[in-house]
Amino acid sequence: MENKIILAINSGEGKTRLLTADAGKAVNVKLIPGNKYLLKNVNDDFAPENITLKRVGKALHVIQEGDTQPSIIIEDYFDGDPNNPVLLGMAEDGQLYAYVPLSGEGYDTGYLIADGNLSPVALGGEPMGPGSGIFTAPGDDNDSLFGLLGFLAAASAMGIGAAVAMEDDSNNITDRSAPETPAIGSAIDNEGSVVGPLKSGDQTDDTTPTLSGHGEPGDTIHIYDNGKEIGTVKVGDDGKWSYTPEKPLDDGKHDITVAEEDPSGNISPPSDPIIITVDTLAPNAPTIQHVIDKAGDVVGEVNHNGWTDDTRPEMSGTGEAGATITIYDNGKAIGQTEVNADGRWYFKPTQNLADGNHDITVTQTDKAGNVSDPSPVRDFSVITSAPEKPEQPDVLDNTGPKTGPLEPGDVTDETKPTFNGEGTPGNVIIIKDNGEEIGSTVVGDDGKWSYTPKDDLGEGKHELEVSEKDKAGNISDPSDPIQIVVDTTPPVKPDVANAQDDSAPITGKIQDGGVTDDTTPTFSGGGQPGDTVTIYDGDEVLGTTVIDDDGKWSFTPDEPLGDGEHSITVTQTDPAGNTSDVSDSLDFGVDSTPPDASEDVLKITGVADNVGDQQGNVTHGSTTDDSQPAISGIGKAGNTVFVYTTDAAGKHLIGSAVVDGDGNWSLT
Repeated sequence: MENKIILAINSGEGKTRLLTADAGKAVNVKLIPGNKYLLKNVNDDFAPENITLKRVGKALHVIQEGDTQPSIIIEDYFDGDPNNPVLLGMAEDGQLYAYVPLSGEGYDTGYLIADGNLSPVALGGEPMGPGSGIFTAPGDDNDSLFGLLGFLAAASAMGIGAAVAMEDDSNNITDRSAPETPAIGSAIDNEGSVVGPLKSGDQTDDTTPTLSGHGEPGDTIHIYDNGKEIGTVKVGDDGKWSYTPEKPLDDGKHDITVAEEDPSGNISPPSDPIIITVDTLAPNAPTIQHVIDKAGDVVGEVNHNGWTDDTRPEMSGTGEAGATITIYDNGKAIGQTEVNADGRWYFKPTQNLADGNHDITVTQTDKAGNVSDPSPVRDFSVITSAPEKPEQPDVLDNTGPKTGPLEPGDVTDETKPTFNGEGTPGNVIIIKDNGEEIGSTVVGDDGKWSYTPKDDLGEGKHELEVSEKDKAGNISDPSDPIQIVVDTTPPVKPDVANAQDDSAPITGKIQDGGVTDDTTPTFSGGGQPGDTVTIYDGDEVLGTTVIDDDGKWSFTPDEPLGDGEHSITVTQTDPAGNTSDVSDSLDFGVDSTPPDASEDVLKITGVADNVGDQQGNVTHGSTTDDSQPAISGIGKAGNTVFVYTTDAAGKHLIGSAVVDGDGNWSLT
């Protein structure tokens, strides 16, 4: 229910106005020196016993009991004149009293209230005379007249010395009500990174926000900040007004209101406030705590100066709750996110990051629009292109009699061959055997890599290939494979080698325990085609030869065997390098020294003709008709005597005989 009150104003020159007011529609009047101001209830002539006075700038606000907004505003009351009038009213005893402060302060020089303070007052002090008949009750909100005689009597009793004469003209009192309560149509932030309309409760970094609204053309808008007037502006002919503070607003909370004053001095009630907080202090730089790769084979934290194949890595960090985080990539903004109530922010790019280097920084903008310094840089590279296909690796056999590089298709007894190759420093080489990864190694600073398996390669065929993985996890196409066969089973023990004497006069197979004058006899045997046979004389290697496709082998020493005993053995080595056990030996002697041929040791002692009429010994130079005479002689026991004949065609072997134990031999 509205709490109405009537303000009676008299100029002392005859005419009195009664103005009805309430907290919803305040009466605004300007103080006129010499005027009298009396209060009365609407339903009777008595004044409200208790009211509250408030100073707002130069204005005196009259607030009824139970209200929070003024019903009456007397502008320019606090204009510096110490003799401004006090408010009067008639108490229930019929006497007129002044409203005096309950604090006990004097009122003879007006109400001395500090700006923004409230002062409860009540009727009190000495009575100023009877007030009966002083008012004629108003029938509506129109002006009503004081009862002339009653007012004169009251004026005389008060000693005011004011005579009231009825006059038609009134130059000092306006005859229209105060303007309607205005409103602040908009408050605009024009500074910083966040601009635009401000609503009540917002923060701003603009210390001179622009206020605007509507009003009656020609009226004056008074702007108040925390109850203190900070400026005025006229309403334009189009009914609009706009105001920008000349003095910047301080950091902190500001309760902005406006009141509208018409040309007659009537001032409207204050508008509803718009409350803003001015904040010109930039927040601290936020942090980037994590950049997470969630794509490809290599996932997890992307370290500073690191690599990733994730074109949209997830980023997070810390900041001021409610602030807006702006993410920059190489100095260009790529997105924004808000810091949550826990002081953390999260961001995932909506567009793919291009291959190459990325310097990520973030700033935070608080609700007022203040922008922090950028965070420290988080630098990383995005790499989505796989390395080039590596070359076929080198594979080295380091075990057994046969070592060195292996060619495609080779057989090896090396179960842990060494792989070598080249690549980009820092990249990882992945080695696969028959499609399964068996290990990896890192390319050195010199661009080279080497790898030896920890586990043995099993017997059989192996298709070996390598791939190169960069630091971001991108993997190249595999190299061309190299196929090898691992064989660790040695050949069977070979048979005793055969030895052939190819040197006349005695040739043929050299028997175990025999003797030969052939210093380069031919050795032969059989085995697995492709295997290598090594021929030993004792512990000395005479040479090697490869078993042919027929499973046979043959070897003749390049260097003559010396006279003496020889023990010949052979081993067989397969293409993988596995070597058989040593064969049993073939033992024989080499004797290349001719026997003693002196006459007392070797000679023909007789030629016996056993055919025809003349038989018997054939002397030297004689002839015989026996084509096969019996020839005999002496020699060294055990030696073989070879008998030759010479004719026109040359020397011919005609036979041989072994010298018996008595040193004799014979040949037919």
